Amino acid sequence: MNSRHTRRIRIRLALAAAILIPAFAAAPAMAHDALESTTPAKDTTVTTAPGRVSLTLSEPPMDTAQLKLSVITVTDETGKTLSDGTVTVEGPTISTAITGGANGAYKVLWRTVSSDGHPIEGNYSFTVQDPAQAATATSSVAPTPSAGTDSSTPAPAAATAPDQIKPNDDNAPMAVGIAAAILAIAAAVFFIARKRRDKGARA
Repeated sequence: MNSRHTRRIRIRLALAAAILIPAFAAAPAMAHDALESTTPAKDTTVTTAPGRVSLTLSEPPMDTAQLKLSVITVTDETGKTLSDGTVTVEGPTISTAITGGANGAYKVLWRTVSSDGHPIEGNYSFTVQDPAQAATATSSVAPTPSAGTDSSTPAPAAATAPDQIKPNDDNAPMAVGIAAAILAIAAAVFFIARKRRDKGARA
């Protein structure tokens, strides 16, 4: 085998290695478990709030009751956390119990460890429209008074401010006349008394 042929073989092997090594290196990343289904299903609407939320993966996660590597958090539309923090692992399915929340969108955040040892996580949502909750919310609203019934209490008349009270001047002319008469009488009495005193002094 000549050196030229040997060199060609080495070049081919190097090219094959350059192609295959990245492929093998990428294989573990492609082996991560994937979320296959959820209960309730993603983007669906249910008429009763579920008592439990579960997620099924393509392979059982690397988790046990002792490790507690899986996390599922469920919140309702108001932001209230409904999950109790405990996650059950049964084969490829992880689940958590939840309490009932308000009608509207429920958001599920989850995280676990894939069977290949890599952490995986995601989120999804579903909607709860419970007619019983809607009826309760409607009945709790206070009834609006009918148009023919006036349940309001009349507001008391506003007190008139002292500076807004105008004096009654109807008797002003009479008062002036009486005052003038009194002054005239007093002047007459004074004049008569003085005249008598002058006569007595002359006598």
